[in-house]
Amino acid sequence: MNKFFSQLKKETHGIQLTSKEREVMRHALESAMRSGSLVKSPIRLTRSPYLFISSKLVSPLAFALVVAVIGGGTAYAAEAAVPGELLYTFKVQVNEKVAEVLAISSEAKAEVHTKLAERRMKEAEVLTSRGELTTEAKTELETRLEDHAARVDSEVEVIEREDPVAAADISSRFESALAAHSALIERLGEEVEDETSRRESVRLAAALKERGKRLARGGAVSITAERSVSGDIAVQTFVKSDESAITASIVLEANDDPVAVRIGESASSTLEEAEARFNAFEKNLNATTAERVKKQLQKTRELIKNLHGKDKEVYEKALKDAKTLKVFIEAQEKFEQRELLPTLEIGEEEGGR
Repeated sequence: MNKFFSQLKKETHGIQLTSKEREVMRHALESAMRSGSLVKSPIRLTRSPYLFISSKLVSPLAFALVVAVIGGGTAYAAEAAVPGELLYTFKVQVNEKVAEVLAISSEAKAEVHTKLAERRMKEAEVLTSRGELTTEAKTELETRLEDHAARVDSEVEVIEREDPVAAADISSRFESALAAHSALIERLGEEVEDETSRRESVRLAAALKERGKRLARGGAVSITAERSVSGDIAVQTFVKSDESAITASIVLEANDDPVAVRIGESASSTLEEAEARFNAFEKNLNATTAERVKKQLQKTRELIKNLHGKDKEVYEKALKDAKTLKVFIEAQEKFEQRELLPTLEIGEEEGGR
């Protein structure tokens, strides 16, 4: 525990704004204070004899820490900021840096950067929907995305040596997120009137697709799982860098490829989240669209239900389909004025190429 707080103290020294960023923040805060929009923080800290950190609690805990330290108004307002807005620097340089500091294990770090990469893609979607995805904003988002992706790749290599199944799951979920959001950005940009925004949305979507393809091809990491005559599953990994190559393997007794099973579990939980969002939002859709989405949910549910014994690629398709549905349903809820559903045709077209 002492090691954790020492690391936290060490890392927080690096969380700071530049002089220019501080000036921007000062003007933003003064403007907010003049408008009377600041609110009292809802967070109240109490002494507890127990403290534990899990990867699932990193984001909520990080945000609670930010809110507790600086107050609720600025932190909450910054969470909705996109590139070009005053509070965006605060969002990425303060709120998100705390989340990174609190991610101690390699798996937690990979999860954080996967979520932050998805944030960047969601920000691109907001800007695209507004017709405000400028070349500058697209470049900034793409640069930050590539940094998050590189951090995910780096941590996955570390995880690989201890838990290749978890590493494969993280990579597959990240790939599915890239595929789903690239399709959504492309869809949102189709009807944008602003020529620059339309052009940059196409370019960003293409870059995300290419990133996903590189990840799908394995890049520096190769994961294989083979069943022996005895029925055991041998999971082997191969990690290659510019200077060296590392191999690792584990043998498990199981009836299914453990890598595929883990990906299948992610597909199932992702579909459940998509169904929950759809059930809450269904009343806002017309009957025809709602029925088509139900059929797609059912189709993906059947695919997941019948995954047993299939190749890993089938599990990955199920995850990608579930993620695509979830992303498009969330986007339809956010961008109600746009007709975004149904969604799976996009994934099927790519799969057939």
